[in-house]
Amino acid sequence: MLVGTGEPPAATVPRTHWVLVATELLVALSAIYGGTGLIWDDVIGMPDSWLSGTPFTNWVVPGILLLSVVALPMLVAAGLEVVRSPWAPIFSIAAGGALVAWIGVQLLVMQRYNVLQPVMLGAGLAVMLLAVVVRRHEPIVVLTRGR
Repeated sequence: MLVGTGEPPAATVPRTHWVLVATELLVALSAIYGGTGLIWDDVIGMPDSWLSGTPFTNWVVPGILLLSVVALPMLVAAGLEVVRSPWAPIFSIAAGGALVAWIGVQLLVMQRYNVLQPVMLGAGLAVMLLAVVVRRHEPIVVLTRGR
């Protein structure tokens, strides 16, 4: 038992759970920095030449997409993980998948390589793996229709 809580050790949250939350928050904060930096007159200094061959004429829409596709899902997933929602693993896996897809689309559309791409790809895969590892002993949430 933990001193003062009355809870058995099995009820404690595993360290890997907090690693998952920290990873999601770090990715979310990075995406917020990047997205707002792109929207706000590209203060992060992305070369405009990288937009050639894409449907974009400036960095505003890519910045909005970065906030919507990466930052927001990671924040929601981290919040659900913190409150230990039964939906947390699904959202964490989806957020990690969204980040992996974001990097894949980025490479396909822009045809440019940046050193952060494999780092963020690894972070997306790590979020997905950690979400499975953290909840591997818990029952799976099953969606059913009311009858």
